[in-house]
Amino acid sequence: QVVNESAVQLFGWSREEFVGSNVSMICGGEHAAQHDGYLRRYLQSGQKHVIGKKRKVPARRKDGSEFTIELGVQQVETMQGDLRFCAFIRDLTEANLMRANMMKQQDLIKDTFFGGGGGAHDESHSAP
Repeated sequence: QVVNESAVQLFGWSREEFVGSNVSMICGGEHAAQHDGYLRRYLQSGQKHVIGKKRKVPARRKDGSEFTIELGVQQVETMQGDLRFCAFIRDLTEANLMRANMMKQQDLIKDTFFGGGGGAHDESHSAP
């Protein structure tokens, strides 16, 4: 198993703690308890519910704090024929903060220019 330095810094676990551990340790919400079942279902049925798709899911740091990530999982076969899974993770914290700030700014603009002051979009002055 392999883990890169970005994952070590993002989640707060050391390489030694990551390697050999169940990936459910970084799963947030109800996904931690259900992760092994997801994997078992895929291995038994071959139906791809997550493999090859990007999803927004909760993740958990070593300190227990949760944050949203974009997760992509690919199936990889080693040269020896062993089946492995490779996860690609993108922290969405900054993107979510930017989106929230943008929405606040939009609300401020709406309130300033169109809210309750009899502006152009005031329904009480619109034609029938």
